[in-house]
Amino acid sequence: MTPQTPRTPRRRLGVVQSPYFAPKRLKSTEELSSQDIHRLRERLIELKPSLIQEAVADDPWKLLVAAILLNKTAGKLAIPVFWAIMSTYPNAWTLSQASEIDLVDLIRPLGTQNVRAKRLINLSRAYLQDPPSQRDERLSRAMGLLISPRKREKYPRTPISHLPGAGPYALDSYRIFCSGPESEEWKEVNPNDKELVRYLKWKWAVTENKQWVPGSGVGRSADSSYMQSLVAELEMHSGIRKTADLGMYTRNGLKIVTSSVFAHYSFARGRGCQSTRSI
Repeated sequence: MTPQTPRTPRRRLGVVQSPYFAPKRLKSTEELSSQDIHRLRERLIELKPSLIQEAVADDPWKLLVAAILLNKTAGKLAIPVFWAIMSTYPNAWTLSQASEIDLVDLIRPLGTQNVRAKRLINLSRAYLQDPPSQRDERLSRAMGLLISPRKREKYPRTPISHLPGAGPYALDSYRIFCSGPESEEWKEVNPNDKELVRYLKWKWAVTENKQWVPGSGVGRSADSSYMQSLVAELEMHSGIRKTADLGMYTRNGLKIVTSSVFAHYSFARGRGCQSTRSI
């Protein structure tokens, strides 16, 4: 009978904490000094989501064009195409007179270029014939979030509801960014789009010191634990993506278009690449 060979004990592997996720245990309010909370709030303000809708909020037509291009399309692809269209067709009149063939060529990198080209031209013509007015809200055809298994809430009236391409995403964007600096219309918006959701979570926390949950609405005060969690979430989407979603990077204070998509179709059409575009 031979003695058994002693087993080598297994080495326990330590848990490696990912730098991209918040720790499981966040400091409570009691553990944070007033200076810590101040720094946390400053960091939250710095992490404001950068959305193209806010950059063009002074021109509802541009916002609608951007919404049509962004719908079901990643920002890193859609935004450079948006700026290319603005470079060639800077207003509703020029886009209303655009050649559909030329516009299809510009939008081709995004897919569904034929549908989008027709929609953009129709939008521009309708915008010129019946421009939106804050004093003239129209019936919306889009539907809001599900409020019960049997019933869907009709979307509120807006000044742009009559225009082609004014679906839920465009209407949500308009109500958040184009209702005026004194308006509180943004507080009534309950979007499905993840970027708009993230923006509203940030805005509720910073301007109203409130927690906001999509589908449920405003909740309790934004305490330090909530702000830490929101900072961690926003940090995951900041950095390179913050400028990439606008299709730009910053050099000497100027916002510069850098997308290879933009360069591809600009040079392919023999127009050259107009690389500087300030928001």
